[in-house]
Amino acid sequence: MKEQVSFVHERELRKIGLQSFFMNIENNHYDFLSNKLIKDLEKKVVLLNSQIETDEKGAGYMKHMEVYFLKKELYAVSEMKILYGYKHFETHLKWLLKASYSSEINEKQLFRWENVENFLTSKKINPKELSNYVELRDLRNLNNAIKHSINILDNKTKNIKEFQNKKVLEYKDLLSFYERVEDGSMNFIQSLSVQIEKDLYEFDNERIENISDKIVKRMDTKTVSKLIQKLEEKNITKHNKI
Repeated sequence: MKEQVSFVHERELRKIGLQSFFMNIENNHYDFLSNKLIKDLEKKVVLLNSQIETDEKGAGYMKHMEVYFLKKELYAVSEMKILYGYKHFETHLKWLLKASYSSEINEKQLFRWENVENFLTSKKINPKELSNYVELRDLRNLNNAIKHSINILDNKTKNIKEFQNKKVLEYKDLLSFYERVEDGSMNFIQSLSVQIEKDLYEFDNERIENISDKIVKRMDTKTVSKLIQKLEEKNITKHNKI
């Protein structure tokens, strides 16, 4: 009986874990820090520009240079928001997949997005039908461009909504992009957790029929009977638990 209860207990705990997974995702703490830094840098730029306007001709050279470097820093911080935002998503995606399919997936597979999509497809989960897939795709492509490209306006990023028809990006373009996609990655994770729960714990008649077809093709009647008996021993209804 203890063994029976342990199977049910483990199953219920796993289901609850999936259902509450999204609520336990930690906030992106870098956003808070970077937003404060951006505001401070912008205030400095505004102050310097106002001083430059009142300076005598040619006297504001050093302030012009300081504004130049402040804007470079603003651009760098904006890039980091995108890099960290995707890393934050990636960390939780890997945890969710490993926790749900620990015996079926190798963590090394998860470093390539194509492998993630192929694995989900094998579970009859279509990534493109999950919430905010487009926003996540844009975030992933821009993340890769920032890390690997000299010019981040490559073939996969030049058509991003905020970047269209632009030859040079300003930091505000990056921030505008991030504002659009920042909630998308966690919405994707939440949508995925719902589909994983269905894959692991929901069995309609069609799915049960498919499972039974596979079993009878490999087992004789005597072995099938043993399997049914073993399943009944390991499972327990709420009525029996009471």
